[in-house]
Amino acid sequence: MSKRALIIIALISLPLFLSGQSIEEFREYYNKSVKEFKDKRAKANKEFAEFLSQAWEEFKVSRAKEDPVGLLPDEPTFYRENVTQRSLNHGLPIGYFATPAPKPSAIEAIAAYPAADAYVKVDFFGIPENIPFSSNMRISRIRANENDVSKGWEQLSASDYQETIEALIALKDQLSLSDWAIYTTIRKITDAVYIEEYVNEKILTQMFLLSQMNYKARVGASGDELILLLPFDSPVYQVSYISDDGQDYYIYGYSRLNSSEPLYSFGQDFSMSDQSLSLVRSRALSVGYDFYQLKSLKLWETSVGEEVLVPINIPLVQFTLDYPQSDLMTYHRSAVDDQLQKAVFKSLRYKIIKDQMNAVEAVAFVLDLIQHGFVYKTDYEMFGRAKPLFVEESFFYGSNNCKDRVLIFSWIVRDLLGLDVVMLTYPGHVACAVNLGEEMDGDYFRYNGVKYVMCDPTYIGAPIGATMPKFRNTSPTIEKL
Repeated sequence: MSKRALIIIALISLPLFLSGQSIEEFREYYNKSVKEFKDKRAKANKEFAEFLSQAWEEFKVSRAKEDPVGLLPDEPTFYRENVTQRSLNHGLPIGYFATPAPKPSAIEAIAAYPAADAYVKVDFFGIPENIPFSSNMRISRIRANENDVSKGWEQLSASDYQETIEALIALKDQLSLSDWAIYTTIRKITDAVYIEEYVNEKILTQMFLLSQMNYKARVGASGDELILLLPFDSPVYQVSYISDDGQDYYIYGYSRLNSSEPLYSFGQDFSMSDQSLSLVRSRALSVGYDFYQLKSLKLWETSVGEEVLVPINIPLVQFTLDYPQSDLMTYHRSAVDDQLQKAVFKSLRYKIIKDQMNAVEAVAFVLDLIQHGFVYKTDYEMFGRAKPLFVEESFFYGSNNCKDRVLIFSWIVRDLLGLDVVMLTYPGHVACAVNLGEEMDGDYFRYNGVKYVMCDPTYIGAPIGATMPKFRNTSPTIEKL
């Protein structure tokens, strides 16, 4: 539990407490609660430092997990290659730029601790912030062994680290940072505090700060360097890992792991850390008007007959460029930027209402729009590696593939039209299907007793109910979105 959580609990209980007690007694009660919390954490840190000094064990490094979808085709599939004219004549009004969110204010640290004697300037993808970082948090040079790591943990535990933790919690609230964004921020802090050669000091400080925020994290030693070991609540692809007691810990460091060197670590998390990092963005990065750029969707003009402009959250796009690759449900469960969603949904809603579309017509309209509204490119064409895109990235780049189109199509159909969607995963392809009722014709699947009709945003020109010929006799994996 953080200091902020204690304050919230205290404020909630204040009216009940004051019903029979004086304000002085409440202040005494609050101060006692804070002291007990700080004493508990100090005890946990001391015990963990002692644990770290014990001999570490050798762990087997497992090769990075691969995306089960596999490689995608280099070119899209067309429904009728001899048809050059599209049968639908869709139109959209000019894009709507929603009222921007207020620009986040500077971090305000909780005043319960002494003011830090130093601050670190951090640039979070164009958003400048000053993070308190006391000089006594800068640990001495350490080697990648048990005794040095234990001494480093003791030094960090005795430092004025609390204000840094509270500033990170405040930053998380103000900018709606995901767990991965918190780790990224902590890494930026340590990169600013220590010079490039101080790898071990960076890694241990990262683990310490994450642990004090109740995130599980460990360090390991490979050769002369420490590496950070992070557990997630979903699989991570393209990153080597170790396993301990049924939990995978993914390897993040500053050098490539030497496969000839054994990896040593310890088999226990910090006692007050109980959270694995989540890659799901429960809220999109919250920024102000100055951080948005209007993007003209040129390929949508063919469908809509007029220009469509959408606001793009630039720090969010920059941040997600190096986001860890995870299973596709991570992207489907993540929130979409509010300003982008308002602009896209208002335009689509206007067209659907104006043309008095029923549910099937609205789905057909959206399906055609997504099929033709983006350039088809594989991940390797765009980035030289596997990388699914978040919704915001597809609109920014204007290019994507089947995984990304299913994400955009299902987002619109589910959140705007209010219809149920399932994802269909094949070897080398992803499509989806929509619950349009029992009477709807076309290829369909049953999932939990409900009929879902095929809708493939990458089968260019295909209507509702059409399956790519190469997958007609293949049973897909079905997941509810």
